[in-house]
Amino acid sequence: MVGLALMTGVRRGELFALRWQAVDLTLNQLAVSEAVYEGTFGTPKTAAGLRVLPLSEGAATLLTVWQKTARRQGPEDLVFSTWSGKPISPNNVLRRWVVPACQALGLPNATLLTCRRTYSSWAHEKGVPGKVVAALMGHAKVDTTLNVYTQVIDGAKRSAAQHVGVELM
Repeated sequence: MVGLALMTGVRRGELFALRWQAVDLTLNQLAVSEAVYEGTFGTPKTAAGLRVLPLSEGAATLLTVWQKTARRQGPEDLVFSTWSGKPISPNNVLRRWVVPACQALGLPNATLLTCRRTYSSWAHEKGVPGKVVAALMGHAKVDTTLNVYTQVIDGAKRSAAQHVGVELM
């Protein structure tokens, strides 16, 4: 679940509303058309949130492996659900799995928003155009992606100084 969040940049409500019928492992893509908040299903946050996301090989592999072990695999079933098939509480995921994993690794506590910001920051660091990242993340405005979600990655300032410095020598 966290791996998919990191590799797609989806909102937490979109992640927890993802159904198997929205996942196409033949074309390696998933359709974001639904979101869930406190157990209530609706549409994504913005019109730009309705989108089809290409999946990297890694994301497709995660979903393929998960599908083989998932208890519920029907088209209408949630990809990530409770034993009874209901949406998982994001706070339970953080408390039971994410925070303990962070503590075991000696990392600061992370949230699903951390995954979204990491996705945006990594994409920016790899040179993906802001407009493309905004479209992938379901943002109507590029400014939201660049000014709210994209963070400066460790070493990026030194790399930028080196890159510019080489050109000026």
